[in-house]
Amino acid sequence: MGFDDLEAAEQDRPDKQDEETEASEPEPDAAPEVPAGSSTPDSTAEETADSEPEKESPEPAVSDTPAFEYDDVKQSPMYARPEAWTALEDALDLDVVRSLRDAGIRNEEKRELHDAVLRVAADHPDEIADAVRQARREE
Repeated sequence: MGFDDLEAAEQDRPDKQDEETEASEPEPDAAPEVPAGSSTPDSTAEETADSEPEKESPEPAVSDTPAFEYDDVKQSPMYARPEAWTALEDALDLDVVRSLRDAGIRNEEKRELHDAVLRVAADHPDEIADAVRQARREE
């Protein structure tokens, strides 16, 4: 479980960064940028008359790359019963990944899923305490 996405992370490293740097450089044939405040009165009036109120987009754009690099993770063991691990893996594979596919995300990394699990758990401490109390009542 701990190194499931190590190989993919290694492939994402230096080569991808070089491509991203090259891709972000401006093309020499690109139109020059207009300095701020240099628009003519006609173009400003035209922009104001033609522009419609901006509609709120339902969701911001989603990146095609993982949210963070493998170097940014900290591995730490978690101790749980096998059935808890199975339930988590099933929920991630069957529900979370399906939801991500529906949103157009096809390259999620295990580190992103595990990071999200921990962030959600951190946001719900009362539910975690309830689950511990319930488990002790069942035994």
